[in-house]
Amino acid sequence: MNFKLTYATMFNPPAEMHTRFDAAMAQLNRSLGATHPLYINGEDRIVANHDTRRSPIDQRRVLGHFPLAGLDDANDAMAAAQAAFPSWRATSMSERARLLKRVATLIEERVYHIAAALALEVGKNRMEALGEVQETADFFNLYADDFIRQNGFDHPLPDDPLPGFRSRNRSVMKPYGVWVVIAPYNFPFALAGGPVAAALILPQW
Repeated sequence: MNFKLTYATMFNPPAEMHTRFDAAMAQLNRSLGATHPLYINGEDRIVANHDTRRSPIDQRRVLGHFPLAGLDDANDAMAAAQAAFPSWRATSMSERARLLKRVATLIEERVYHIAAALALEVGKNRMEALGEVQETADFFNLYADDFIRQNGFDHPLPDDPLPGFRSRNRSVMKPYGVWVVIAPYNFPFALAGGPVAAALILPQW
């Protein structure tokens, strides 16, 4: 479909957009009610405690049973991300940008399914849900392009005007490394698996 949904174009979409959203919603409805694991260091992890989540659209509709991560789970996720950080930091600027753009492509390929999950989880209408998912993909592309355009945010600055002394200055964005992020709401359950702690590698920009 030669149509890109954004907040600016959502007021007059083609009929195919509704057809594809309805199909994605029907497929998603068939998968509701499952029990989900955590995902840490590339592997599923079964936990003892889960939280049953219902749709705000219809409280009778059980979205699924999502894992309640504990302190050890958060620490393990942090350790896995910390171990991966050096290789990510050593990855070339162009390759990091390529990988982030690949994320954007994958989101766009799944835009209807992710939007359907978003609508069921937080009660958004289909137009806002589709616009928000597309915006997420656009942000990945925007930040990757900015990273390349700004040369990795590494810029020479004017030397200090000191007599008899040469001072060379640069502006370099500092990589902080790994953080644990708690996402309690407004995050599609199909992506996040519920309100769990996730350790993220923050890129060097």
